[in-house]
Amino acid sequence: MNTTPVYNRIAAAVPVVLWLAFMSAVVVESDVYRYAAITLTIITAVTCQADCRRVMRDWLAVLCVAWAAYALIRFLFEYIAFGEHGASEWLYVFPAFFPILGVALAATWKSVERALFALFTIAVLLFVVLTPYRSIAAGEQISPLLHHNSIHGAVGCGFLFLGVFHFMAHQIEVGAARRARTVAIALALVIMAFALFNIYGAKSKGVWLAMLPALATMVICAFVYIRQTHVRTAMIALLGIVVVGSYLVRANVEKVALATFNSVAGIGTRLYDGDSLIAVMKDAIASNGTPTSLDERLQLWTNALEVLKVHPIFGSGNGWLTIWHTTDYAGVPYTLIHNGYLEILVRYGFVGLGIFVFILAATIYRLHRAALVGVISKSAFSCYLTFVIYFCFTILSNSNNRLAIGESFVLLCGALTFACTLRMRDRARDIKLSTATGLEGGMIGQGGSHRG
Repeated sequence: MNTTPVYNRIAAAVPVVLWLAFMSAVVVESDVYRYAAITLTIITAVTCQADCRRVMRDWLAVLCVAWAAYALIRFLFEYIAFGEHGASEWLYVFPAFFPILGVALAATWKSVERALFALFTIAVLLFVVLTPYRSIAAGEQISPLLHHNSIHGAVGCGFLFLGVFHFMAHQIEVGAARRARTVAIALALVIMAFALFNIYGAKSKGVWLAMLPALATMVICAFVYIRQTHVRTAMIALLGIVVVGSYLVRANVEKVALATFNSVAGIGTRLYDGDSLIAVMKDAIASNGTPTSLDERLQLWTNALEVLKVHPIFGSGNGWLTIWHTTDYAGVPYTLIHNGYLEILVRYGFVGLGIFVFILAATIYRLHRAALVGVISKSAFSCYLTFVIYFCFTILSNSNNRLAIGESFVLLCGALTFACTLRMRDRARDIKLSTATGLEGGMIGQGGSHRG
């Protein structure tokens, strides 16, 4: 019995399943993405050793691994020497996985599109089954999809909304088969409608805020960068739906967000007048007019700033949590700071934050280059840029970089950067070989003619 066809089908399905599991955090909050990442890492290390060595000759890969080594050594030293264990410190070692996951992505490039089709199909089914239509229509707060709370679910819905639009745009831009385009458009229409409905229902003001610059980026890219007629038409229709929908629910949005907006505006006014940041935050905490959710965040941020003042340059490492217990609002019932930037600052200071910003800037530059040379579509780069802007705004009011959805997003960004780098190098090498072969052929042809 010939088992080769069965084996080939299984071998082709494995990377699709692994990448689907890797991206699953957007619909279900679990650790499945970690197991998928570990599996991809092990398989790649065993089967793609040459490419693993090749990617490590990249200065950005060296920087990522060097940072991870620094974070790991510092953690181990402070844990062994002082017994400091911190909280969720291991995620700062993740950059070590960027290069090898990039090799995995480059080796299974075509599998990702199939994984995305599967992910969006599953998202449609979950939206249809799990959306609490009556509760949302009644203005109640809900927790979308299979996430632990409303904020996490809203963040996931935002990623789905932005991602499926660009997936549709990509299929249109590259001239995919008619069936693929039709399915992508259908998925986009359904998911964007459900995602917006659930984002509204989740009542996450941070996600509402983050969607504004993300949508602005989408509009600019659609009209100035992608420049596809059908994409522009879809963008106009989408904007119309967002505007009309926002108008219809304006009363509920005002009820949810107005008090927070007024408090933040008051803080901003005092800061503009030259008052001390800490003093302004403490006054807002003491005020009865500050909404509870903002009050708790202000307590967390005040604590974080107090911790940061102790070691502002290199941060307090694992010891940040010990210092935290001596701050003015140590009684606040969280150590999740609800601000991704402060999460980094208390641990690694401005040097650490600067390194992360530098790595992010390098990834944006490389992916822009990849789009210019045709390694990825313009829609794919627009998606990446929109995702980054969206994520950077969501972590202003929530520590999404410590959540499954944030961790998987960061790993995927790193993987995409190095996958594109490898593919750009391969393309440059092929062009060089093709040019050299052409020149050689021309010289041989000229020589033969001369002899004749």
